[in-house]
Amino acid sequence: MTQENPSADQRAARLKEAMQQLPYITEDLPGIGGAIKVAPEHFQVEEILPYAACGEGEHVFLTVRRQGWNTEEVAAELAARFGIKSADIGWGGRKDKQAVTTQTFSLLLPLRMSLTESQHRLTDLPFELLAMNRHRNKIKTGHVAANRFRILLSQVPSESLERAQAIADALRQRGMPNFFGEQRFGIQMANIDRAIRLLKQRQVSRDKKDAFMVSVLQSALYNVWLSERIGRGQYRTILSGDVAQKTDTGGLFVVEDPVEANERFASGAIVYTGPIFGPKMKAAANDAESQETQILKDFDLDMQDFRRLKSPGTRRQAILYLDDITIEAALSGLIFSFTLPSGAYATTVLREFTKN
Repeated sequence: MTQENPSADQRAARLKEAMQQLPYITEDLPGIGGAIKVAPEHFQVEEILPYAACGEGEHVFLTVRRQGWNTEEVAAELAARFGIKSADIGWGGRKDKQAVTTQTFSLLLPLRMSLTESQHRLTDLPFELLAMNRHRNKIKTGHVAANRFRILLSQVPSESLERAQAIADALRQRGMPNFFGEQRFGIQMANIDRAIRLLKQRQVSRDKKDAFMVSVLQSALYNVWLSERIGRGQYRTILSGDVAQKTDTGGLFVVEDPVEANERFASGAIVYTGPIFGPKMKAAANDAESQETQILKDFDLDMQDFRRLKSPGTRRQAILYLDDITIEAALSGLIFSFTLPSGAYATTVLREFTKN
């Protein structure tokens, strides 16, 4: 139920309450508990770019492995080493600080600066330099094809492997709800409070901090939409008017024939998408549109809010298939290895196993 002229605190509280209990798609299978990232080396992620550096151009690609540094801190260190502006450094996405992370950054450096000279400026770098090469373009947000994870889940019972394998088998068959991970929303979901407060500002800047907070609001609304869809028993069903995505080409289309679409969905040819609200988002129709617009109404929002927040919007694949997930026993727990597309969260995968 919406309230008349609710305060920012009230709107944030309602949204956080809706985010409290995201469903498990393997709720019929018992979890194994356990702890993630007891030590940073327990959580390893390797970024995979959609292209390799070509060897020429005004941007230098640096691939580094680091621990205890977040993405912005690495970028600031690199900018200081070369005396360049932060705007001249690019990366595809934020990575965890408390993890062992392999990530590539692009630096706008003059062609007259050789790679040997560049490498000399990186002497005593507080993280490991793995590769360096030139390329024609900057790495921009979203220029990531996938992330490969290797994660040790510790403090699990001795009989956990068999139960974990059963959950993995179920996820291979059912797919995994592509929720945004809890770390996006901050401690006690404080980022949602900050995001709602943006709605009260007369001007919203285009800097990365404000842009991230807008994405927090979009992510929370998407999570609520997907949670409610699962709650209605429509997780494995294509609706009339859904915006579906072809799994081979990534092309989007609005479903007109749900019978035919569900056949393609069952074969893995398509998957439905959820709303990342914004004025340029491809709109759903019919039943699917009604459900998406109701989410905005529930939190006293409309598309004009996102126009003012300078966010165009997009669609997000609602179900992911974990074709390559493997689990092996280790002395201190279970090791999970899998690959996720850009924007998906490893913690969302692991919550299906831990059910903490």
